Amino acid sequence: MSEAVINTLRSFYAGHRQQLYTYAVSITHSRESAEDAIHQAFERLLHRDSLPSDPRPYVFRCVRNAALDGLRRSRVRSAPILADDPPDPAYGGGRGSHLALDLEEALQGVSPDEREAIVLKVYSSLTFHEISEIRRVPLPTVASWYRRGLEKIREAMLKEAPR
Repeated sequence: MSEAVINTLRSFYAGHRQQLYTYAVSITHSRESAEDAIHQAFERLLHRDSLPSDPRPYVFRCVRNAALDGLRRSRVRSAPILADDPPDPAYGGGRGSHLALDLEEALQGVSPDEREAIVLKVYSSLTFHEISEIRRVPLPTVASWYRRGLEKIREAMLKEAPR
């Protein structure tokens, strides 16, 4: 284990733990499975001799892979898509608010690819380029997933809006 890798991962985790957790929950639909995926990803990363110069897409991809591995093993899909509290109160005041519940329901109505692009862009502040690296798909594909997903969410939220 390289001391540089340990320090880089420690700093990265401290600055991105909520975003990693929200992303993992959006994949696994289970808080416990999300925590396990993050733990497994970081455990594997600690055994590396070096990390890419920009570890952000790489670490998110490692968490994604661990979450998908866990999902395939357990096939558990019970918890909500989003983490308990969005990192910023501007998102609607936490899980209990009507806006958060409506958003949760609207996210259920988009495809997994669209949901993943939205969660990574909105909750993790990743760029389309970083998301395309994580998913290993062309950048226009990510942009399309994001745009289509937002359009579906907008339509669902407008249907639910009081008249």
